[in-house]
Amino acid sequence: MTGTPASLCFDLPELAVLQFQGADAVSFLHAQITNDLEHLPEGRACPAAYCTAKGRTLATLLLWRPQADMVLALVRRDLAESLIKRLRMFVLRSQVVITLSELHVQGISGPAGAGADWDVIQQDGATLIQAPGLLDGATRQWRIAAARQEALASQGRWESADILAGLPWIGAAAQDLFIPQTLNLDLIGAINFRKGCYPGQEVVARSHYRGTLKRRMMAAATPALAVEPSAAEGADVLLSGQDDAPAARIVNRAWRADQSRLYVLLEVQLADLDRDAYCLPDGQVLHLQAPPYPLPELRSDSGTA
Repeated sequence: MTGTPASLCFDLPELAVLQFQGADAVSFLHAQITNDLEHLPEGRACPAAYCTAKGRTLATLLLWRPQADMVLALVRRDLAESLIKRLRMFVLRSQVVITLSELHVQGISGPAGAGADWDVIQQDGATLIQAPGLLDGATRQWRIAAARQEALASQGRWESADILAGLPWIGAAAQDLFIPQTLNLDLIGAINFRKGCYPGQEVVARSHYRGTLKRRMMAAATPALAVEPSAAEGADVLLSGQDDAPAARIVNRAWRADQSRLYVLLEVQLADLDRDAYCLPDGQVLHLQAPPYPLPELRSDSGTA
């Protein structure tokens, strides 16, 4: 009989918290992102993208409203400062101050606290947000707090669970490469197609209403390897035997040390899914894994699951 997974806490230094404070914090940020922040229910967080005017994703965020005049957002740390600088350019007369919070971000996996994805609760001075997917059979929560809890180094365990959950985190190396839908953000509730304007809204809406997407995001993993591959976020991935024909691009990567496996999220061309195997530039084979949500462009019997 399988035992109940033990609770574990992981440090997540690659994630940072942005703070938006002021009377116009909600309205300002609502006008910048792909999701509806103004109608976000109490006790809920929402994923979203921040885009260029051409609809390319500059950041993915997880946002919640701890109080009426404040919004907090999880983002990748390696782009946090540049994102703050860019957003400050559009503040103008809005009453909002944008800063990098000193809150600690950790991940908790275990049997307790299971709820709906994106649920937010307060517990012992910390904010807990229910994360999608499982980590070795256990539910997951982000823990955001001023005080750090004793924790383990993730060593790719938490990050690979994000990948298998189909949850992309755009970092500095992958900025301005993908439209939100090819990152499957429409499939995890990160895009509201009924809200007002935001940067890139026309491009995002046109992709939604006027045609079938030719690219989507899927997870993939290598077999167990002796050495960690050097594949980077934003790098091209090839089809086996076609060294001059990039067929996919890496969105996120995670080397899970305890398994000696590399996990990646790939933006793939859907037309190539039934062809040859995908390979990293060094020749290592990647095995595709379907995301935990259906891709509307594919039939269930397409053989890609």
